[in-house]
Amino acid sequence: MPIAKSLPYQSRPNTVANALREAIVSSELKPGERLIELQLASHFRIGQPTIREALRELEYQGLVRRTPNRGTYVIELNAHDLRKIHEVRIALEPIAFELAANNMSQEAAEELGEIVDAMEESARKVDRVGFHSQDVEFHRKIWRLSGNEYIEMALERFVFALFAFVLSKQGRADFLESVDQHRKNLAALKTRNPEKARRIYLETTEGFWQKHYPIELCSD
Repeated sequence: MPIAKSLPYQSRPNTVANALREAIVSSELKPGERLIELQLASHFRIGQPTIREALRELEYQGLVRRTPNRGTYVIELNAHDLRKIHEVRIALEPIAFELAANNMSQEAAEELGEIVDAMEESARKVDRVGFHSQDVEFHRKIWRLSGNEYIEMALERFVFALFAFVLSKQGRADFLESVDQHRKNLAALKTRNPEKARRIYLETTEGFWQKHYPIELCSD
């Protein structure tokens, strides 16, 4: 098993979840691959209850799927899955961008700018794990700025899997295109104009997905 074994002395379930998440994002663990608790416990040299809790976290984030009497598998997303995810994302995230624009501060803008700069650095290195982490953090920051914890919880449920799927299909040029998309969204947020923030988000998101994954998005 290629997953790194080096964990902090007092490792917790989220530490294991982070290691497995990185292995999924970097494609060390392949879509559809079965994750066997006993093997993972032996690999990480920890108990199965810790592995089980880590897998629950990944299941919540949509990165693994647990099937009764069959086991736990790395998620596989098909066109039907992507369409259903977008039906939820395009309904909720524009609201988060509108609310975040109202709550945008200089400090928040600077933090988001630093995240996008880090995304660009990872993009140029084709560092999939770093890029995924920064991409998720950019969106999480906006969800938190919305002030609506229910939007944040709902989007947290599936965005990890969606972004991980995107990364597995892209190269350096695609990553840099995504960085440009995020810079445009940040510029719109900094205007503190909710309508503009929503419009730019929809334009950039739909444009990116229609170019790379042409599925019908429900944005009305």
